Amino acid sequence: MTDAQVVRKVLEGDADAYALLVQRHQRAAVAAAHHLTGDREAARDIAQDALVDAWRGLSGLRDRTKFAGWLIGIVRNKCRAFIRARTPGDVPLDDALTPSVDPPGPGGGPRASAAVSEMLGMLPLKDRELLAMRYIAEMSYSEIAAQTGQTVNNVRVRCCRARQRLRELMAEKDAGPARKEDERA
Repeated sequence: MTDAQVVRKVLEGDADAYALLVQRHQRAAVAAAHHLTGDREAARDIAQDALVDAWRGLSGLRDRTKFAGWLIGIVRNKCRAFIRARTPGDVPLDDALTPSVDPPGPGGGPRASAAVSEMLGMLPLKDRELLAMRYIAEMSYSEIAAQTGQTVNNVRVRCCRARQRLRELMAEKDAGPARKEDERA
């Protein structure tokens, strides 16, 4: 059954059908929130709140085929509010000793390493949002454009630049120990 069919069943009064949407999209919602906030506990809470808000506002979903993108948009907005509310002295409760539980990358590829997750956290929020929508929620450029109110071309360019910034951060991290060795010599 497609998301659109499940949404239709929920709107027709089958409240139990919503559990299927939660089952399908909860992991992506948590992963997106974690990448945006850097806080595992907050990510779980944000995803849960977003799923509840989605349940309450389901009748306002214009295109039933776009439930996943709509949900990630709710997650994104909740993450922004969470980040704004956090004071500069707040430290995320992210447990660095726990292995990453990120979902597979696009096409079922390898899981993101802890280093990549750390680098994502160093990107500006707008870059993290785009990369989370593209690679965590696996949204197309056109879905992201519709969600953010940008053109598809602008989304492509911004995603490309965000990936480039991520590559630069990773290269700096890899070059870090080598630079220290050069400085000692």
